[in-house]
Amino acid sequence: MRNSKFPYSLAAIDIDDTLVGPDKKISWENRRAVEQLQALGCRVVLASGRRHANMLSFCGELGLDDFVVSAQGARVEHLRTGEVIYHATLTSADQVSLVAEGHRRGFTVMLWLREEVFAEAQTFWVENYSKHSGDDLITIADLLPLTARPAEKIIWAAEPDRIASTSTEMGARYAGQLSVTITEDWYLEFTAPNANKDDGVAALARHLEIPRSAVLAFGDGHNDVSLLSWAGMGVAMPHGRDAARLAARIVASEGNPESALARAVDQLVGEYQSGWVA
Repeated sequence: MRNSKFPYSLAAIDIDDTLVGPDKKISWENRRAVEQLQALGCRVVLASGRRHANMLSFCGELGLDDFVVSAQGARVEHLRTGEVIYHATLTSADQVSLVAEGHRRGFTVMLWLREEVFAEAQTFWVENYSKHSGDDLITIADLLPLTARPAEKIIWAAEPDRIASTSTEMGARYAGQLSVTITEDWYLEFTAPNANKDDGVAALARHLEIPRSAVLAFGDGHNDVSLLSWAGMGVAMPHGRDAARLAARIVASEGNPESALARAVDQLVGEYQSGWVA
């Protein structure tokens, strides 16, 4: 019989379409899955493209009192103490360029500063973002004067076909300079090159002195790909993006998207336990 100790000490869980399904609520099955990981001695944190403040209600519902990996990995902050152990922001020059070009090309541009999100007009895409994120508020203001302050990301929003074609162009232009990611089909996100989920979770793992091999990651989207690849064990949701499923070592079984995380945890734990007996 091999060592029965669960080999993972830290689990980073995405929120949208992983922890929560289309209804944006945590199912009882997924809540049980989080508790199951904790019972095995695995520390659980949330890692999302959402703003830090926009993640806290989910942490509260799960009873988590820990660090939060937000803004796609740009920021790692303890939810109670406010300790920030990682913060990667866009340069002012990049902000000015992206804001100006986004407006010139007719995109809705949203600027994510540390404390809130700004846009220049209340467009359909601003309302869509607010609805998708659980009524996260956006302040309407002139963006260019705000670019002197540190920004965690900039979003260009438009119809999905425009976003898809622009992503290829911007990805090639900013290769090595910025991370360019389609999160939702209507959002193209620009972050610092070291502001990806793997960067944020790696910073947290170093801070906690947890080796990469002992890190679990659960996700479904384009912005989860780097983390699913980096983690000691990456687990993708069955309804996730092709790139996420390819990056993961395990893909959860098909079924209700509201409980995909629970099936992923059951599958992972079951496969590990099956190896306890030689």
